[in-house]
Amino acid sequence: MASACRTPPTNVLLAGFAALLHRCSGQELVDLHDVGAPAPGNLIRFTVTGASTLRTLAETTRGPRVAVEDRPGPTTVAVRLGAAENAVADRPYEIEFALPNPSGTSRRIELHYDQGLFDAATAERLLTHYVTLLGDGLSRPDHALAGLALLGRDELRRILVDWNDTAAPLPYDGACLHEAFEDRAERQPDAVAVIQGSTRLSYREVNTAANRLAHHLGGLGVGPDDRVALHLRHSPDLLVSMLAVLKAGGAYVPLDPAHPTPRLKALIDGAACEAVITSSDLVDGLDDARPPGRTVVLDRQEAVLTGLPEHNPTSGAGPENLCYVIHTSGSTGTPKAIAVCHRGVTNNIADLNTRFGVGPGDKVLGLSSPTFDMSVYEYIGITAAGGTLVLPSPGRAKDPGHWAELATDHGITVWNTAPALLELLLEHVENAGDGRGAALSKLRFSLLAGDWIPVRLPDRVRRHAPGLRFVALGGATEASIYSTLYEVESTDPAWTSIPYGRPMANQRTYILDDRLQPVPPGVTGELYLAGTGLAREYLNQPVLTAERFVTWSYGDIADERLYRTGDLARFRADGLIELLGRADLQVKVHGLRIDLAEIETTLLEHPAVKEAVVTAESGASTAPVLVAHVVPHEGESLQAQDVRAHVARKLPAYMVPSAVVEIARMPLSPHGKVDRSALPTAFPQAVQGADAGDPADEPASPWEKRIAAVWRQALGVEVVRGDDNFFSLGGDSMTALRVMAIDPALVWSDVYLHPTLRELSEHLQATVGDADGSGS
Repeated sequence: MASACRTPPTNVLLAGFAALLHRCSGQELVDLHDVGAPAPGNLIRFTVTGASTLRTLAETTRGPRVAVEDRPGPTTVAVRLGAAENAVADRPYEIEFALPNPSGTSRRIELHYDQGLFDAATAERLLTHYVTLLGDGLSRPDHALAGLALLGRDELRRILVDWNDTAAPLPYDGACLHEAFEDRAERQPDAVAVIQGSTRLSYREVNTAANRLAHHLGGLGVGPDDRVALHLRHSPDLLVSMLAVLKAGGAYVPLDPAHPTPRLKALIDGAACEAVITSSDLVDGLDDARPPGRTVVLDRQEAVLTGLPEHNPTSGAGPENLCYVIHTSGSTGTPKAIAVCHRGVTNNIADLNTRFGVGPGDKVLGLSSPTFDMSVYEYIGITAAGGTLVLPSPGRAKDPGHWAELATDHGITVWNTAPALLELLLEHVENAGDGRGAALSKLRFSLLAGDWIPVRLPDRVRRHAPGLRFVALGGATEASIYSTLYEVESTDPAWTSIPYGRPMANQRTYILDDRLQPVPPGVTGELYLAGTGLAREYLNQPVLTAERFVTWSYGDIADERLYRTGDLARFRADGLIELLGRADLQVKVHGLRIDLAEIETTLLEHPAVKEAVVTAESGASTAPVLVAHVVPHEGESLQAQDVRAHVARKLPAYMVPSAVVEIARMPLSPHGKVDRSALPTAFPQAVQGADAGDPADEPASPWEKRIAAVWRQALGVEVVRGDDNFFSLGGDSMTALRVMAIDPALVWSDVYLHPTLRELSEHLQATVGDADGSGS
């Protein structure tokens, strides 16, 4: 090839290095610094794309070289011409290749590297990838680089096959979700299935109530794959209703009663629900969102339900039928309805229960919203194993102090939430000073998912629960709750994040580049999920379904169905997956998936808003906070509270921006797109510190001083003044709970009605009395 290109062999080798660096980094501009004779210090600049070929890159080396400094920066790559014994002393490079001397007889290629940054195994892999890529390129010099082989046969097998060797027989295989509960009800009818306050229902009582409701739903025409909305709070009725829908053959669609009515109507209509199950205290909140004539108000129809059969109905559903439909935020402004089948969920639940030996003695605290698929394990996973679901009392579901009481009084053994909720419980335990460390003493294992897990969290929890098995789980609703698992036995001080883990039983993971080719360990790609857990589709969104659920073939793998997560990830050398971030504008806020475009669409519906961009900013606290940057129509003025109220009327509370920043125009990149990095910060006080301000606005009353101290701790700000707004300082719903964990007197809901320090202080003085508890 060198003769055909009229280039020396060394130039072909240089082109191969440029191709390798492009494939490993994804960068299109690659600089190689030639530190060898006859012209040391020259730079060869390659522009490399997936469509480039080895021949075109080799021809690049014939062009003029650019002189550079003798000591280029540490992110460049040096290429020396000559044998290894002519090494350059005091190299400033992280990586340095030694190529054969064109005039010599040696054909040896060596790699020299900074041992503080790379280990020997990584360097060896890099050389192996180079040889593989170059060999394929020499045999096909005009083939696009993106299609050239990078991994050898053995490494491909390890990545694609060995690391995905997860096949395992599990209980409930081929069964539906409700059948596992029915089996438990038959084997242990008198065991307690669910507790809330003074209410305790046995497996027999839950199964009987669910059967009666299932027969009623069947009479309404509910059958396999039909959707039934559940508009209920955390309660035993919710467990009964979930099981009843499944027993009737249908799929339940969980709704959050706290969501605004327009949102509820959109979800019911979007999922084409055949019926809605609710209660008398919630039914009015549905307004016109209810399907006509098919609303079951449980406490108003007790007489009807009591007269129905108690035996298990024949549902007609099988493992490939739908069991639930859960909505997540959508980039088009419309929520995505994810249709999940029985087979994937039963596999997931069986894996966890088998792996951790879950049984009749276990109890889980049900805190996850029914609209969040972690709740499936709390309601149905624990009862499939014969354990007990413990629910918070109505009105105290968001009180970390109440969680601690329940965990202590009932001996909770399983924790299953997003990391933020476990942190809230820990903060309460650490701040209460009342011996409530007992809340964690009975925990056997914790399942944490949905968001980044702080590296220090496992050690913090184990100070109160020394024998705890700390489990990090990853996945997506589109893949039946969880797909990957990593048990944290110890943490490494060098870690920046907890590893994402390895694929769970009967599930598979792939990390692919933008051409759907496997990437080597250490190289960033997009995470794809496969196996038993994959959902069926996005309901009524065939284009989106085809975009995110793809059919893939590679080597010996034929027509594997994959879910494209949008997560950026890489393999470690041992096969562990590390999550790195997102390839799109989706964010996680306290474990909840949010597509920023959905909020932007809602903002643009405000009559005064001309343009809107939403970002997730972490200036005021460690957790991301939503910030709306808005450009008003000419002549219009915007009030932050009015804009937030507009969003709150249409979207859930967790999607309402904490801050609204009015700007004259959107900053644009050279390509004409919004430059999000140039948007002004909403929380400069937290980032830059704050000046002393007006002394007259300093916290003065005992309540003001008490609240200010808590806000500073919870929000991570240096200064809080009398007129400061909790949300403008970076607060949100989860931070309000953190405030309550620090000081239980500061009830989370009060801050929504009295968001400034002075307003909240006056409210507490009037309703609670003096800040020292002496009464009003």
